[in-house]
Amino acid sequence: MSDPYAPIQGISLERYAELGAELDGITDEQAQIAKVAQLGVSAADWTAAKNGWTARMQDMSLMGAVATKYMGLYNQALAKKTGVAKVSFEDWCAMSAAIAVFGYEAAMKHFGVTQGEWTTISAHWQSELSRDPMNLAMKRNTLQEQETQRLRAGGQPKAVVVERGPAGAAVAGGAAAFDPNAHAAMQMNAAAQHNQQYFAQAAAVMNQGAVQAAVKMASGMAQLGGGSGLIVGAAVKVQWSDGNKYPGTIMQIAQGQSQIVFSDGRTMWIANQYLSV
Repeated sequence: MSDPYAPIQGISLERYAELGAELDGITDEQAQIAKVAQLGVSAADWTAAKNGWTARMQDMSLMGAVATKYMGLYNQALAKKTGVAKVSFEDWCAMSAAIAVFGYEAAMKHFGVTQGEWTTISAHWQSELSRDPMNLAMKRNTLQEQETQRLRAGGQPKAVVVERGPAGAAVAGGAAAFDPNAHAAMQMNAAAQHNQQYFAQAAAVMNQGAVQAAVKMASGMAQLGGGSGLIVGAAVKVQWSDGNKYPGTIMQIAQGQSQIVFSDGRTMWIANQYLSV
């Protein structure tokens, strides 16, 4: 592809992002077509642009560059139109739990937020999680699991506070949103969740008593032979920058590093010097 950012049927990526923001909250395809028609875009041009830009976002040879740029443009367009929606970390966990129990549409209706607002809210906190993947992620898992259990026991969703900045305000730091039509972003997220579930299941198998007994025996023999005792399947403690040690399981070892899977399925390559059996 000579220019992945070339307009499609006269619709640039910037314009496509603006149209996506205008469609926030409109999920019916015919209603979307009617809305873009009001904005001067024919049904044929909209369909071509939607399919074309989605294909470029999914093009693996572009390494997600188009999808990444689109996210920023869409977020800016949505902020200009409606302002930026924000919730606290605790409320985000509570809302995520409600989605898991009651389903996406029911939860969004209950909390009174649109899909665009939710993706902005969620993407912001996902960004924050990446800055502190150990502590914040563990806190998220605990809060969300507790709330999920409470809801499944018959509890009602918690009241949350959704703050909305004025239309035209600058995008909140760290926030990044994407339109429902950005299938590439959603597919990458789904793939990541699938991998996380796979590694969590694999770790659960490895941590079974009989398996760990065999692993410990092999690890002990390796240590007797002058090795470190770090072998695939070994349960280890990871020394973190906050001074704490967190449990994990070795999945792979290569060039002085080990791929560790934590209890929630997240994986990370850690230098062996920070691991202990």
